[in-house]
Amino acid sequence: MMSTGFFHVPLQDKTYSLKFEQRMENNSELNNRAAQYTLCFNAQCSKAESCLRHSMTQYNTAQNARLSVINPLCYPAAGKECPHFRTNKKVRVAWGFKTLYDNMPARISHAIHLNLEAIFRHSPYYRYRNQKLGLTPKQQECIRQVCKKHGWNEEVVFDRYTEEYEW
Repeated sequence: MMSTGFFHVPLQDKTYSLKFEQRMENNSELNNRAAQYTLCFNAQCSKAESCLRHSMTQYNTAQNARLSVINPLCYPAAGKECPHFRTNKKVRVAWGFKTLYDNMPARISHAIHLNLEAIFRHSPYYRYRNQKLGLTPKQQECIRQVCKKHGWNEEVVFDRYTEEYEW
């Protein structure tokens, strides 16, 4: 169930009417994210239906006294690309790669380890490896390319996967 409303924002010589929809069900994780994420109330945008910033406006609650929003003066002109657009499609996030090196010869695993640690830096490397941070599809592909570069042509399998929004 949703409630719908408008609020009006006067900016320069124009007043913007911003439509909002509020979900009545409680999804605390998304409600919390909406409070911390930069939202967009541009319902006229051609990409509004597929934009995460616009989709998250429905999780706004009365407990959120302050919000971070895209300034209506910065909305792109019709037909122009929006620099603030984020897709609301979930991506496959990989978690951990402790078993990556198990079947590799030592010289290959050592070279891959050093290369990945140089790319991600020491502490983040271990956070990714130990499932403390998730790996985006781009980062997963980077790991695959490093493995190929060092002669490892087997499939790279991560410890687990989840479907997540790319915040």
